[in-house]
Amino acid sequence: MEDEAWQSVDIIRNNDGVPHVLQQKVLVYTSGVSEESAGYTKPTIEHRLVALQELTKFGDT
Repeated sequence: MEDEAWQSVDIIRNNDGVPHVLQQKVLVYTSGVSEESAGYTKPTIEHRLVALQELTKFGDT
């Protein structure tokens, strides 16, 4: 079974000093027995920058 996820790699500040998280897409492989069973991840070449504030929101306050 194969799925996709984003793994956080590093925190980078842009030119204005605002922290962003560098993330890399990984392919997640599981044994197929259950979702909690052992598996492995394989990194891809796709990356993205996400504002740290977007990842740490706890609600609409």
